[in-house]
Amino acid sequence: MRIALLLSTVCLTGYATKAVAQQPAQPKPVEHHTAASVKLADAAGTWTIESAVKTAAGKDTTVTSELVVAADGKSLVTNLAGRDPIPTRIVASGGDSLVTEAGPFQSVVRAGQTVTTRETFHFKGDNVSGTIEARYASGDVVKGFIKGTRKK
Repeated sequence: MRIALLLSTVCLTGYATKAVAQQPAQPKPVEHHTAASVKLADAAGTWTIESAVKTAAGKDTTVTSELVVAADGKSLVTNLAGRDPIPTRIVASGGDSLVTEAGPFQSVVRAGQTVTTRETFHFKGDNVSGTIEARYASGDVVKGFIKGTRKK
């Protein structure tokens, strides 16, 4: 009887060992990495922006402006040379990006027309790049690119 009990224990131990070895390995926990989020306060400061757009005649031109982001990141103003400051609204933000809208205001590129601009900024340190869409009162829509740097 003892021999039968001993052999049964040895066999069951062998089968249990083999069964454990056949179990799939437990998956490792997945680490979730998210894109670095820009906090509005991180974008604070004065940015020199160059917007590459087309004139009414279809020629490429560059408009230089300043985007001033308040220290708390909650208010923005766009400054164009020789013009009153233009209040700028934050439409959306996420990841490293900020979408703003300004206007309507008198166009720099198309004399006598008013325009509303929507800009998408992608911040990386002291540099910014993105796109601009200008919607004119006449119904024309012009798209372009922006780049800029934070003033020191």
